[in-house]
Amino acid sequence: MKLGKEINQNKDYISLELMTNENKVTNAGLLLSDQGLLTQSRIFCTRWKGLVKGTVDGDAIDDKEYTGSIISLLENAEMFIKNNSKTSWQIVGMTRVEVEDYPIRAIREALVNAIIHRDYQIVGSEIHVDMFDNRLEITSPGGMLDGSFIQNADITKISSMRRNRVISDIFNRLHFMERRGSGLVRIVESYNDCSVKPAFSSDVSSFTVSFPNKGYIKKSPVIEEKSPVMTGNFVNDEDYFMIRMYKNLPNSIRRNTYNQIQQLFNKYTYQYDFKREDIEVLFHLKKSRASEIISLMLTSDLIEPTDPTRYKFKK
Repeated sequence: MKLGKEINQNKDYISLELMTNENKVTNAGLLLSDQGLLTQSRIFCTRWKGLVKGTVDGDAIDDKEYTGSIISLLENAEMFIKNNSKTSWQIVGMTRVEVEDYPIRAIREALVNAIIHRDYQIVGSEIHVDMFDNRLEITSPGGMLDGSFIQNADITKISSMRRNRVISDIFNRLHFMERRGSGLVRIVESYNDCSVKPAFSSDVSSFTVSFPNKGYIKKSPVIEEKSPVMTGNFVNDEDYFMIRMYKNLPNSIRRNTYNQIQQLFNKYTYQYDFKREDIEVLFHLKKSRASEIISLMLTSDLIEPTDPTRYKFKK
């Protein structure tokens, strides 16, 4: 990347803390080098088929592994997302309104955060960008610096804490980020036109940002207000149910369970009710496993009982 500035190796490298007074390259200097000498600085990007992960060989539409300077990682990951996104459209009155899958400025914000705040001391780790039909997830190694969990916090009151001060300063000088610590708020605000918002989750070893696909959920304010709208891709009952599955089901469920619930809806839709024995026969399951699926759907607010033994999908 050309910045239009010259760097004096004997002076600027040291002042920027990319090199020590003994002319040894610092970890920050290694991260900014084009050679990608720190293998744990890689980014893995995958566009998956459907809504859950599978195997790269059989279930990935596109996948890339990027190495090099963290600046090139940012550019390559952003380009991967753009290449695997699309723009849908809506006709409102006499106006054609384009809807991008993801707000690119918010995506860049999340990628920058992942690069500058991740824990580079976790050897063998890397940032993962996973794209699905209905969402985009960016996961970086290392949880919150203070040990808290982001899902339990008020993002409007989180103070700025920098795990990697030097590269944070470099990215700030390049105008890739701001110091005000308002990045998470701006990410959420980029979905002000959408009923589903980005979600943040963390544990002791990772941090994930999940972006809903705007083109998939098709939830502009015009639709919510029930104004006359014609879309390029009409929303049907199956689409709406897929949205509810994404919002309500826990992220930890197995792919096979996800597919079974989807198949069950395709068979019974919102119109017909079913019982536990129907699930046993449809998927050749034991009584206990069929009961687990019913319990999961009940707790996720996807179904409701119609009598003590029968259930129906809930709109």
